[in-house]
Amino acid sequence: MDYELRPATSDDYAYCYRLTKRNMYDLFCKHWGGWVPAEFRKGFSVENISMVIIAGKRAGYLSVIKEPTSLYIDNIQLSPAWQGRGIGAQLLKRLLADHSDVSVRLTTFEDNPAKRLYERMGFVVLEREGMTVKMEKNGPIRWCRRR
Repeated sequence: MDYELRPATSDDYAYCYRLTKRNMYDLFCKHWGGWVPAEFRKGFSVENISMVIIAGKRAGYLSVIKEPTSLYIDNIQLSPAWQGRGIGAQLLKRLLADHSDVSVRLTTFEDNPAKRLYERMGFVVLEREGMTVKMEKNGPIRWCRRR
């Protein structure tokens, strides 16, 4: 499936909010006690977000935070109409290829269906806290020569 990425603008906020709430509401209620609009607003930074565009329309978004020695995937959301078509895998492959020199991290729920995709892409669980898991895919191992 062909898609494009474009930088988000403040005009994308309502779309991202509705999409995330639609996709994650049940999991947030189950594991964190509910949906908190102020938390979404606090974490929404257009400089970290790329909109997924298919056939000229928004199909989802990707939020990535660049850290000094790693990359943190803050959010990947696709419209239900586009889920299950390999787009999430394409987004992750592209992201991992573009940042193959650093560790890539994310946080998800143990029972989030996307966790299976992350595992297929080589992410491993580093830490569990209840049903929340922190996952990572390491960059290349750099071997040091002994002298």
